[in-house]
Amino acid sequence: MPSGLRLLVIKEIKDLLRDPKILVGIIIFPALLLPLMGAAISVSTGSTIEKAYGNLSIYVVDDDNGPLSQALLDYLAANYVEVEKVAGPPESRLGMLSGGDVLLQIPAGFSSNITGGNWSGVVMYVNFKDFSMVEFIKSGRVDQIISSFKSELVRQLVSEEAPGRDPNALLNPIRQEYQSVIKGEAFSISPSVLQGTVQMQTLMGPIVIMLVLILAMQIAATSIAIEKEAKTLETLLTVPVSRMSILFGKLAGSVTVALLATVANVFAFTYYIGSVLGSVGASAGDLGQAGLKLAPAPEGYLILGLSIFGALISALAIALTLGTLAQDVRGAQSIIGIVIVPVFLPAIFMMMGDISALPQAMQIALYLIPFTYPALASQALVTGNYGMSLIGLVYMAFFTLAMLYIASKIFSSERIMTARISFKTKKAE
Repeated sequence: MPSGLRLLVIKEIKDLLRDPKILVGIIIFPALLLPLMGAAISVSTGSTIEKAYGNLSIYVVDDDNGPLSQALLDYLAANYVEVEKVAGPPESRLGMLSGGDVLLQIPAGFSSNITGGNWSGVVMYVNFKDFSMVEFIKSGRVDQIISSFKSELVRQLVSEEAPGRDPNALLNPIRQEYQSVIKGEAFSISPSVLQGTVQMQTLMGPIVIMLVLILAMQIAATSIAIEKEAKTLETLLTVPVSRMSILFGKLAGSVTVALLATVANVFAFTYYIGSVLGSVGASAGDLGQAGLKLAPAPEGYLILGLSIFGALISALAIALTLGTLAQDVRGAQSIIGIVIVPVFLPAIFMMMGDISALPQAMQIALYLIPFTYPALASQALVTGNYGMSLIGLVYMAFFTLAMLYIASKIFSSERIMTARISFKTKKAE
């Protein structure tokens, strides 16, 4: 590397890393945010499960006092539910309930109606104070136990009416089972459980990546605008190095910072995925994510890192090109503000749906945006389908070269000093 270019690169790196917005915005920000999010998910999920699935106690108003109401109370006790019987109308007891407490009313005639072949019911009062996950889980546990008792009671009644017949076969003549096929192997897991697992694993990655891209573009675009505004660009253009060396010096410095940001993103993303998988595995009991082949492979992280790096380089090339057309820092920020829309579009579409389900014209439009591919790579960590991500690496390389070609044309002419994009409206004469 020529000494002049080497000095320019060192200068650019020092200038970039001296700026706290760069150091915090695209390196420290992702390195801390994703691990903190993963730790928060892991800790909150663990504490929620521990609290919600601990000792469970309910209040019961038994207005029936019959054999079936007693059977229901015994069934609750057998399922580790502490039952406290209270007297009086349920409405008079609602004020004593804490958040997540359940009061169960068994009406008069409960036993006689059921044994006589008629409908009967119970009323479950659930007190919501904070609308927390613990409150919903506690009420769901009581509801599940009552539903289980109902099923046992129905089977008993069917056995009495049809002796010698299997009550399960009479009540459920069709047994529905799920086999989710993942990477050619079948697993006994329902699609609904699998959907929740995958969504937790892939939700936040694209958003954080897009935020880093926007910060990187703002920093690169303003790097030239700052020199224009401070009148140092004229001095820089007079030093005995070519203008292309100045351009590549700025790009090399930005690439170095982008590489640091990429490493921070990948390590942070690795920790985040591990935390999410651990929390989902804890909530699903013996359901192992590695056993389901959902744990990302090492090559997936490599492709993700290359995609983030390629997107960062593309973003920096766009920002440097647009930054040469800005008159000052405010103008550069205004220009990048317009580019924010295509940066965020891929993440929004992937959060709300599937790219393959969109009309073909819209799919092509998204694939033409280079920032789509890091989001695709984050999804490919789960699916293992890296084909489009690899194509995206090639596309981002050509896209970056095209943007650098435009930037080099601007730098090699006097447009670097005279080009302007103004957002000010002309005053009426």
